[in-house]
Amino acid sequence: MTLAIDPITTEVIRNAYDAIADDMSTVLGRGAFSPIIYESHDYGVALFNEKVETLGQAPGHPFFIGGLDSGTKAVVEKYGLENINEGDVFTVNDSYITGGHLNDVDVISVLTYRGEIVGFAAVRAHWFDVGAADPGFPVDTTNIFQEGVRWGPTRIMSGGEWVQDVVDLLLLNSRAPKTLMGDLNAQVAAARMGEARYRELIDRFGLDLIRASTDSIFKSTETKYR
Repeated sequence: MTLAIDPITTEVIRNAYDAIADDMSTVLGRGAFSPIIYESHDYGVALFNEKVETLGQAPGHPFFIGGLDSGTKAVVEKYGLENINEGDVFTVNDSYITGGHLNDVDVISVLTYRGEIVGFAAVRAHWFDVGAADPGFPVDTTNIFQEGVRWGPTRIMSGGEWVQDVVDLLLLNSRAPKTLMGDLNAQVAAARMGEARYRELIDRFGLDLIRASTDSIFKSTETKYR
C-alpha cells in the first residue's frame, strides 16, 4: 500500500531535518572547549537515515558540506547494522576515509526508534591536538604517520557507556587531554540532541510517513537537478 502524503507535511518534515541539524550545531558550539570549534566554526553536523542518506545539515565548514557520510558509511561497513545497538557511538579520523586531516574527527551516534535503527547523527570537529610531531598540527610532514594518531571506525561508547580503554588511549596521545575530552563530550551531546529531536519528529508524524515524505523529498530534488 502506498502511503498518501501531502506537500505541506513534506515541507514541514524537510525543514525539520535542517532544524534538527541546527540544534545539533548550537549544542556543539556552546559545549566545545576549543576556540577553533566555538569561534572559528571548524566543524560540520549532519543527520542521516538508516541508509546513510543525508536528511539535514547545518551550515558549517564549507569543506564538510555534503561529505560527512563517508565516516558513517565506514562504520556501517565495518560493524554491520546487526552489530550496532542503541546508545552506541563511534569515532573515526582516518584521512583516507573521511577526506580531512587527522585533526578532523568524526563522532557518529546511532538513532533508534522502538528498537529499530532509523538513522545516524554525525558530528565532525577539528580537535586541537591528536599527537602529531608538533603541537596542534604540523605543516611540513612527509607521511601521514607524522600527523598524529590515526584511527579507523572505532566504537567509543557501547550502550551509552564509554569504552574507557579507547578514551584513555586518545587522551594519552594528546598534549591537551582536557580539551580533547571537552570537545568529545560536546560532539556526543550534539549527536544526542539529533537523536532526541529525530525521535520527537517520528513521534509526531509516524515512521511510515517520515520515510514516505523523505522519498518524496529525494525524488523532487533529483528532478530539480536533472
